[in-house]
Amino acid sequence: TVKVVTGATSSQVLGRTLVVHDSAGDRIACGKIVQTMASLQLPLEASAFSAYPGYTGNLAVSGNVRVGERVAGTQVLSFALEGADPQCNSTADIAGVANACGIHVHAGLSCEDAGGHYYDNASVTEDPWKSVRYTTVDGNGAASDQNVQVVTGWSLADVDGRTMVVHDVTGARVACALLHTGTQGSPLRVEAFSKYPGYTGSLAVAGNMSVQQVGTGAEASQVLAFSLTGADPTCGTADT
Repeated sequence: TVKVVTGATSSQVLGRTLVVHDSAGDRIACGKIVQTMASLQLPLEASAFSAYPGYTGNLAVSGNVRVGERVAGTQVLSFALEGADPQCNSTADIAGVANACGIHVHAGLSCEDAGGHYYDNASVTEDPWKSVRYTTVDGNGAASDQNVQVVTGWSLADVDGRTMVVHDVTGARVACALLHTGTQGSPLRVEAFSKYPGYTGSLAVAGNMSVQQVGTGAEASQVLAFSLTGADPTCGTADT
């Protein structure tokens, strides 16, 4: 295996090309990085909540959020929180208060740059996150819900790596966590290689490769595990 520190998440690597070179550095083969069936089925999770950057209040949100996909373009949320805003109870008067008691996926790939609500405004005309809220049931800020459907226009792979933000009763951002498939995701794969466009040599690479994310943020890395045939036999002995 080979570990490469890229700072990129699995969602950012998905769909890109994996290129094989010969001992001269020329491109001889390539394959597309795709999802495995396991990664298609696993929901995303956010559990490592921290205070939203700049938030100085006393709320300390913890718990777990799972985001699955019901049909293409529709995410399904289930969550169990502690430490959310106790004022976000069933009697809270939050009509007209933007983002009050909200629990939303934001577009950013870090809590420091979470951005706005994540949805495809080219295909979804109105912000689908405006009505998504939690309701606390006790003074400790416990809140839970299941099967909350949100039509975003994005796939689950698009949502992978985005930020989950929790708001208080005023709509302020109080907590944040990154969404990933469990233990940083199921491996992506390159399942087939073809000759690189324009390559006219005799090498014909075949085999497969897995691409597994480990770490997060600037330390996010891809671990490559591969089994190839037809690669340049001089690689490994050439002075490169």
